[in-house]
Amino acid sequence: MRKEILLIVLFVLTCITGYAQISFQTLYTKDGNVTKELEKAYYTRIVNIPDQNTKDRIVEEFYTSNKALKLQGTVTDIAGTKFKGKKYELFENGNLKSEEMFSNQSEQIDTAFYYHENGKIKSVLYYPFTIGKKGKYKIEEPLYLIYEDSTGKVLLKDGNGFAVSENSYSYEEGSYVNHKKDGEWKGHFDNKKYTFVETFKENKLISGVTTDSLGNKTSYDATKGSKEPTYPDGILALMRFIGSNYDYPKQALLARINGIVEVEFVIDKSGQPKDFKIKTDLGYGTGEAAIKVLKKMKNWEPGVQRGITVHVKYIIPIRLNTVG
Repeated sequence: MRKEILLIVLFVLTCITGYAQISFQTLYTKDGNVTKELEKAYYTRIVNIPDQNTKDRIVEEFYTSNKALKLQGTVTDIAGTKFKGKKYELFENGNLKSEEMFSNQSEQIDTAFYYHENGKIKSVLYYPFTIGKKGKYKIEEPLYLIYEDSTGKVLLKDGNGFAVSENSYSYEEGSYVNHKKDGEWKGHFDNKKYTFVETFKENKLISGVTTDSLGNKTSYDATKGSKEPTYPDGILALMRFIGSNYDYPKQALLARINGIVEVEFVIDKSGQPKDFKIKTDLGYGTGEAAIKVLKKMKNWEPGVQRGITVHVKYIIPIRLNTVG
């Protein structure tokens, strides 16, 4: 069944991209950073605009090592990150990695399927949702339906049992009771620099302890365990600062360039913004001007994860509109 689904997806993909009129191609490293050097690229992202009259784009990603399909879906932004409808990801060996569904507002909804690299099912989650009168989605907490190890052994069923959650940055494992985290959870993050043990009750964090590589321990609870980076006086103050100080390039004004420029940067452990990179560019110097103004902003309050101050990647979108 999974092979049949994959063949259908690839067929639809071929038909759609055959009519593509405009394409944007970007190279990325394994860590997800943009690169201009092919030898450093882990995958290529291609965003196709099949029809200039629609805001929807088709995004494809391909592994550079073997040209195999890595990702496919419909997006609403030129960067290819805001998904709409079905999104498929595949491993480098060609096996399906995940199938997810997103709303028109890029919120995850409905049933999501995840697979081990050997092709066996890993987990199934359901994101309950309702659609309001104005088309807005109301999404509830996800329900954990199934978790199996790579041999096919069922470790969790109908929200009860043991499960593992992992990505390139962190790993955690523990038990669910009636779809909610319960009891002791443990894991590591930031390339295993930190380990942690947490206690949950009906999905609520009761307490946690993080241990660094030197054995130093940091205790936390739900009130101070995690915090997003914050800009002094709030994000609206930052946007006003950008609006007042952005130097619109003369070439962009003459060409009447409109749209959104996105800049990615890191807020380090001291709150200092650094490592600025243009994520979405409109050309004519608009991306460079965005970096120039962002380098003038104040320091942030740093982000906190499990009681530890951490580096956090942040993306700022800047909407440009010419007048006249």
